Amino acid sequence: MAASSREFGPTPSPSPSSVGPISPYCAPESLRNLKPNPKWDVFGFGVILLELLTGKIVSVDEVGIGNGLTVEDGNRALIMADVAIRSELEGKEDFLLGLFKLGYSCASQVPQKRPTMKDALVVFERFPIISSSKSPSYRYGHY
Repeated sequence: MAASSREFGPTPSPSPSSVGPISPYCAPESLRNLKPNPKWDVFGFGVILLELLTGKIVSVDEVGIGNGLTVEDGNRALIMADVAIRSELEGKEDFLLGLFKLGYSCASQVPQKRPTMKDALVVFERFPIISSSKSPSYRYGHY
């Protein structure tokens, strides 16, 4: 007869050091602090936004590099954008640059420099909806 988990008690959660490779969506400070913080979610959101914009996995090193984007870097933002969306964003470099800045701000290595999720949402909602002739445009709550 096989032993059941009831005989040995619950299995403890693995510690961050025993899990193996850490997810790129985990805020760096989450490895040093066991008490969750809302800024951890903001970090993950920023990384996901940058991945959607670039079409690739974003490394911690790349997140640090992007914080220097300036208003004049619209062309650089267009070059950084995923090839699949680049043609739709030509002429909308300011929009794209704003999304990159939001992503980099949210994925800041310094938690105090990250916006709150509420502030990030306010910035995100200011961006116009870009519809594509190739795919339908959906807005949350408006189907």
